[in-house]
Amino acid sequence: MTIEIAVGQLEKVEKEAVKFAKQLGVNNIHFNTPQIPGDEYWSYQDLIKFKEKCKKHELKLKAIENVPLRFYHKIMLDLPGKEQQIKNLKKTITNLGRAGIPILGYHFEPTFVWRTSYQKTRGGAKVTAFNKKEAVKGENIITGGIMDAEEISEEKMWENYSYLIDNIIGTAENAGVTLALHPSDPPIEKLGGIPRLFRSVESFKRAEEIADSDAWGIDLCLGTFSEMTGGAKNIFEAINYFIPRDKVIYIHFRDVEGTVPDFKEAFIGAGNYNPAEVIALLKKLNFDGFIISDHVPIMDNDSGLSYCARAHAIGYMQGLLKFVE
Repeated sequence: MTIEIAVGQLEKVEKEAVKFAKQLGVNNIHFNTPQIPGDEYWSYQDLIKFKEKCKKHELKLKAIENVPLRFYHKIMLDLPGKEQQIKNLKKTITNLGRAGIPILGYHFEPTFVWRTSYQKTRGGAKVTAFNKKEAVKGENIITGGIMDAEEISEEKMWENYSYLIDNIIGTAENAGVTLALHPSDPPIEKLGGIPRLFRSVESFKRAEEIADSDAWGIDLCLGTFSEMTGGAKNIFEAINYFIPRDKVIYIHFRDVEGTVPDFKEAFIGAGNYNPAEVIALLKKLNFDGFIISDHVPIMDNDSGLSYCARAHAIGYMQGLLKFVE
C-alpha cells in the first residue's frame, strides 16, 4: 500500500496553490473550512462546482476538514436550535456523498484552537506557542472560537458529542462519507469554561465506542498528540491501536517542542518525535490514508500559504516516504 501526500489546509482553489502542488509533484488536495456558499449547510450544486474546480486542475480532492462553526455550534453547546442544525448537518453530509467527497474532518471544540503567543525558533523563524498560565487571561492569537459560552461540565459535553454522533452517523454510513475526528488543540481539561474532550488516546477509544461505525475515524494530528502529557509516546500508542483497526483516516504531519501546559510548534524533525520512526511504523502497519503538512513555522520572506515552510515539510515527508518504499 502506498501512503499519499496531499497539499492541505487550503480555503479555496487558487492559481498559486495549484502551481505549488504541481511543482512539488503532489496531485492530491485537502481543504479546511473551504469558501463554499451557505449560511446553514452546503448544497450539492455548490459542492459539485467546488470539486469540479479541483478536477479542472487535475487535482484529486481527498477530504474537506471542518464545516463553519456556525453550522453546528448549538449542537456542541446544547443550545436552542440544535435540532435544526442536526437536520442541516445531515444535508451537508448527504450532499458530500452525492458529490463524491469521501471524508469530512471535524472537531468538537466551540472555543477552537488556542495559542497564547508567537515565539522564535530555529534561525529566527516564528511559531505559535501555548502557555496555560497565559491562557487564563483570555488571550488567544487564533480567532474563530466562541468566547462567551456558558460553562458546561465534562459529562455534559460527552452527552453533546453523543447526541451529534447518534444523529449523524447513520447519514454518514448511507452517504459513504467517513467522519474524521480531530483532537483538542491544546489538549487540556478546559478553556473558556468549556471542557476539551479529546485530549488523550483513551478519549478517542471512548468516542469510537460511542460511534460503533465504519463511518467513524480519526484525523490523527501528530502535533496535537505530541502536545499531550507524555509527548511522543501518545503518537505511537495511537498509531499502534487505531491503524490496525482501520480508524486513522488521514494524518496531520507536524510537531511541537514541549507538552501541555507549555509548548511551542516546531519544524518537522525538531520536535518531540522522530519523523522517520513514525513513517516507518505507518508503512509497517500498512496505513493506506494520506498525510498533509499542517501548521508550519513562519519563515522570513515567506508569503501566502507559508509556501517556503510548507515546501520544507512536504519535501521532508516525500523523502521519508521514498526511503521506506
